[in-house]
Amino acid sequence: MQYALLDYSNEHAEPYQFLVDANELHALYGGPDKLQESEPPQEDESIPFKLVYGVYKPQPFLKFPKNEIKRHILESLNKWLIHLDGNKTIYLGIEDIECLDITVMTSCGHCPKPHVSSDVAFAALIRVPDSITLGNGKTQAKTAYLKWFNQDPLTNLINRKGLFSFVAAEKRIKKELTLDNWTSFIDYKRAVRYAQKFR
Repeated sequence: MQYALLDYSNEHAEPYQFLVDANELHALYGGPDKLQESEPPQEDESIPFKLVYGVYKPQPFLKFPKNEIKRHILESLNKWLIHLDGNKTIYLGIEDIECLDITVMTSCGHCPKPHVSSDVAFAALIRVPDSITLGNGKTQAKTAYLKWFNQDPLTNLINRKGLFSFVAAEKRIKKELTLDNWTSFIDYKRAVRYAQKFR
């Protein structure tokens, strides 16, 4: 499983569980001293557009209602998201997003069969640097989360409201993607299929 809940507690806070990508554990356990934190680019116009499919995974422990989850997704538009690549921070951004009205099933490991989740399937137009190789639906997803400027990336990771799991990019596009035309290239069947992959 790529995603799991970790327990977090200290003497100043109530016990808490947070969702984490297995690929983020290296940075998390290394701590802030080993994190190679970079600043977000001043301009994002040079970063290419890509159409991606995935799911937004809210923090299960916090039990957000569906309307609040959708608000959290929209709050992330046109803001920097953090992706952790080992100990390095890489920044990307969501320019536009279309949430899909489907029920996403999940398998949590300790339940005998899949069950309904609060995850939200989406197709999104993102600006992602070439240093991030997006998956193809058969490989692990790439995880990113909204950057909070009042917290370091690891504290931000522990306290985030949810995360974006970018499962795969649409590679059958022959034209230049723009804010005006990107939705015409969405393959909704593929988006649904990728969203239902258990991770």
